[in-house]
Amino acid sequence: MKNILRTLCLLVLSASSAFAQGTFEDKIRVGGSTTILPVMADCASRFMEKYETWDRVDSSFPKKRILIFVTGGGSGFGANAVTSDTVDIGMLSRDLKEEEKAKLGSHKVYLLSKDCIAFVTSKQSPLAKLDNLTKADVVRIFTGEVTTFAQVRKDLPAKPILVQIRDMSGGSTEILQQLVLKGKTFTTQAVQVTSQGANLKKTEANPAVVSFMSSVVAFQSGKLKVFKYEGVVPTNENVTSGAYTLTRPLILVKKGQPRPQEQKFLDYLLNEGQAVLQEHGYVPVRQLK
Repeated sequence: MKNILRTLCLLVLSASSAFAQGTFEDKIRVGGSTTILPVMADCASRFMEKYETWDRVDSSFPKKRILIFVTGGGSGFGANAVTSDTVDIGMLSRDLKEEEKAKLGSHKVYLLSKDCIAFVTSKQSPLAKLDNLTKADVVRIFTGEVTTFAQVRKDLPAKPILVQIRDMSGGSTEILQQLVLKGKTFTTQAVQVTSQGANLKKTEANPAVVSFMSSVVAFQSGKLKVFKYEGVVPTNENVTSGAYTLTRPLILVKKGQPRPQEQKFLDYLLNEGQAVLQEHGYVPVRQLK
């Protein structure tokens, strides 16, 4: 028993010595999904403002300034970057693929929330007269089988449709391909944008655009028409009930075991930080089935 206690003491002293020698990493790098980016940046900012230095998070940590860097790039970037150690924590707005899991090896996944993939257009668009899009409508529009609004419904004008999508690193694009288009592909005429923010702004500004994005982001815009899909509104209530079929997880991925300081930040995100997610319009993880 004495030997065990002696060993534990040595480990504690060794860790303290390592912190004192400056080997404690004060920086946490987070990157990936542009859906999660705004809320993660807000959480990181609040965490840094609240504690300022790591010793105020945990007295065993050194008095070093907390630095948390948050970048976008898309879900594909988040998975690749955490695998290659470019970031410490990857953000994804979809599940990990099996090949990504294999490359990661030992890893942990943390569910932050879920949202819907909502189909949207400008309120000035001819398509805004409709309240609902069926799966068949979505397939026809996004594969380019129809190219004008009149081909969607005869009483609409024969003006051209501009399909706009997130680039192929976006989680929503991959989910739509898998669950809706399946064996078909997006039209080669689709305009690809590199972030959800760019998608939002371009959709708001152009009545010809038909696109898809996070339901939370879409409903926060006063300029967008958000469609029902298969007769169901893409609300948080329909996320939690399962009534809306095109939902996706918003997750964080850590390769291997989190360092103690990373674990403290992850604990914050899954507890106190959930209130920040709610402020941004997302469902707290405790409400998800």
